[in-house]
Amino acid sequence: MKKSYIKKIEKSIQLAKQNNFFDHLYRIYDGIGQGTCTGCTKCCMESVHTHYIEFLNIVGYLKKNNALCKELFPRIIKYYFLELVTKERCPFLNEQGLCLIYDVRPLVCRVFGHWTKEEYKQNYKNTLNENIHIKKVFKNHYKIHLPKEVVEYRIPYCESFQVDQRIETHQRQSMTDAIFTMESRFFMGGLLEESDLNTGLVSWFVNLILDKEKASELRIQIMKEYLENQNSETLDEIITKSYNA
Repeated sequence: MKKSYIKKIEKSIQLAKQNNFFDHLYRIYDGIGQGTCTGCTKCCMESVHTHYIEFLNIVGYLKKNNALCKELFPRIIKYYFLELVTKERCPFLNEQGLCLIYDVRPLVCRVFGHWTKEEYKQNYKNTLNENIHIKKVFKNHYKIHLPKEVVEYRIPYCESFQVDQRIETHQRQSMTDAIFTMESRFFMGGLLEESDLNTGLVSWFVNLILDKEKASELRIQIMKEYLENQNSETLDEIITKSYNA
């Protein structure tokens, strides 16, 4: 793993503990009404946006369980490199569909069932437009044709989730603002960059072992290999190395 990045993570966790950021984060989570979920995992199909403080919280959780880290990292790496060419479940789910980081799952996972149908439709519209743009970029710049089923994939709106009191849009925004206020301290301390905003959970973890530029280069290579052969020796090599990291 990248020693410089690991050191930055350690400094960030120290700063968070000194300022009781993790306690504050859980107070934010506690403000979300609990609902009844059937556990179908249909919503667990993408690398969700995760705030830096949430990523740090998850890192702290995983540091206490080395065996779980060993289990997750190969799946996280595979998901990152193949996310745009094949659709798979979130790598943090086990074979039985249980979330292995459920206690520390990020805000976006916690509030998914609270969305109204209109909010869900608008979110899908935004996601689809973004995916179409990405598809054009990969076609024009890298001669990679992203599969239609991935580009247009639609997580079904959850009809079965039951909750006594939904968290409304302005409440969710207040939660996001409160988290960003904490994150501003990392910006001021040089521990976070503007380019880190809107980072997905899987990408945060890949950054632990690869530079962003190197990861992007390898992603193109691996995507081409996979689309041509339905496998990638380059990816297999990276995963093998992750076992020894």
